[in-house]
Amino acid sequence: MNTKPADTPFHAPDTPTVLLEIAQAVSSTLDLKELLKIVAQRTAAACGADVCSIFLWSPLGDRLVPMMSQTASGQQMDALWEEFKRMASHSREGTLPIIAAIGQRTPIVMDDPATSPLLPARWVEQFRLKALLSVPLIRQDVAIGTLVLHQMTDDKPFTEVQVLLASTIASQVALAIENARLFQTTQERLSECETLLAVSRSVSSTLNLKETLVRVAREAAVAACADSSGAYLLDSEQEVIRPFASYNLPDWVLEPFQQTPLSVRTFPLVREALDRMAPVCSSDVPADPRCAHPAIRRLAFQSCLFAPMVVKEQLIGGLFLVWWQKSHTFTPDQLRLMDGVARQAAMAIDNASAYHEIEALNVSLEDKIAKRTHELSTINAALEASHRRLQELDRVKSDFLLNVSHELRTPLTAIKGSVDNMLDGITGPLSEAQQRYLTRIQANADRLVRMINDLLDLARIEEGRVQVIPTYFSLSGLTSELLDTLRPVASEQGLALQLADGADPLIVYADRDKVGQVLMNLLGNAIKFTPSGGIVNVELAEEEPFAIVRVSDTGDGIPPEELPHIFDKFYQVQLGRQAKAKGTGLGLSIVKSLVELQGGSIRARSQVDHGSTFTFTLPRQPLVQAQETTTFADTEQTR
Repeated sequence: MNTKPADTPFHAPDTPTVLLEIAQAVSSTLDLKELLKIVAQRTAAACGADVCSIFLWSPLGDRLVPMMSQTASGQQMDALWEEFKRMASHSREGTLPIIAAIGQRTPIVMDDPATSPLLPARWVEQFRLKALLSVPLIRQDVAIGTLVLHQMTDDKPFTEVQVLLASTIASQVALAIENARLFQTTQERLSECETLLAVSRSVSSTLNLKETLVRVAREAAVAACADSSGAYLLDSEQEVIRPFASYNLPDWVLEPFQQTPLSVRTFPLVREALDRMAPVCSSDVPADPRCAHPAIRRLAFQSCLFAPMVVKEQLIGGLFLVWWQKSHTFTPDQLRLMDGVARQAAMAIDNASAYHEIEALNVSLEDKIAKRTHELSTINAALEASHRRLQELDRVKSDFLLNVSHELRTPLTAIKGSVDNMLDGITGPLSEAQQRYLTRIQANADRLVRMINDLLDLARIEEGRVQVIPTYFSLSGLTSELLDTLRPVASEQGLALQLADGADPLIVYADRDKVGQVLMNLLGNAIKFTPSGGIVNVELAEEEPFAIVRVSDTGDGIPPEELPHIFDKFYQVQLGRQAKAKGTGLGLSIVKSLVELQGGSIRARSQVDHGSTFTFTLPRQPLVQAQETTTFADTEQTR
């Protein structure tokens, strides 16, 4: 190291300039070692110190590690630095001022280290400590290390200006170190991912079990920088691990390796790894009692690692890595990587085993599949024929409904007209009995007309012949008209028809006649199935881009098991053992089709003895525009 003359005074540099220069210097690299070298040299020069050293906490946070030491000139005294690292790794004496600075979160200044109780005399003499300044490196209120400046010549005590400048630089340095560490961690994780990807590609490129194990052994050794490796499979019944593949084993080891299974009970290191389902290592095998297995002692390697292969929480074997001559220091990152490699290998082995099992089943499966395929082909041909027949029958049914409905409508119209004329007195006075019979005929004729109209509507809907002509109209106005029309009928049955207060006028874009047909059907059902004294209520609301209509009654309700089927064609709700359903069972099916043809939807909820509510929606604007906005979401639960 170069030292300054004793009579050279410290001239305080321009602080912003110094900080800018250091910021530019440290931003030039994200390599931690190179960064610390730049920081140490620039800080020593800026603060007028002979030497700047940097200490950082170890990854486990149990000790301070000397990371870098530089003179102001940038010249490093290698022998002195190596001695410093050796002494610091074996003693905590020299780090006392450093620890004190971190603990107090403030700089520690020692103008005469020789008289300080914080430093042993041999440190002062060995490193020629004449003055010392220790500044903690703090990032986000966490001490990550310390920056130590010291003078190697007399008469150069640290001034308040130097302390302030060093503290300011330390804040900047702490941020730079954290960024470098984050970058280093990211690079390490990326390297781990690349290694695991390479292992995955290598072992998944074959389904041969032996070849898979050979590749596993090779990839594991390469990833861990091990000298040799072996892949073992677990024999749980015999409690041994049997060798199946190896990588880079010396010739004199190869034959014993292939012939010697390792007993789990007599190899504690392997037992520990299998019990924990995690890698276990030894940096000093000769002195490790867990590696006292006779076969291991004969091999005489220095370090080893055993990573169990686990798949689906089951142990299937392990990877055994050795370092023959040099002792290897294992890091948590390396253990994690080996665990990932072993688990990747386990999945590849499991896949290979599963492949061979599946391959063995393929022969019998192919015969079964061929037989079943022939059966399915025969069934499919029959189904296609049945489907065509059903389509033809459906077409014939529709034609039949249309023809029959038209044929019935003509004579029924004549009958109804004649009955109406007679009831109106055109043919002369009627007796009480005649009046009663003709009224019954008129009611049943009206019922037949409704049934025929339902059949005609169904046939037109199924053939796609229903024409929807949407216009803008007042939904509230239409609803009021229909309620006025039905109010006399409801009054005869002792029912109240109500229209809840809502938006008026509520304008919708739909086919007015079709909407009237829907409302008439729902209101008619409500009146029909609500006992005397009940209420039928209609509620109108808007929820853009739709209008919402709710028709509620206080009738008998619909059983929950029947509710999902009420919109099916020809389905009639059973109201009790003695009750007989009326009508064709087409009304609600037609209602659903008419609502959906106009871009709306319909839902029903009901509770037995508490009535039913039918809710349907209609667009308030042309359908294409309505689809571009939020669609109606009916949150009402069906029973």
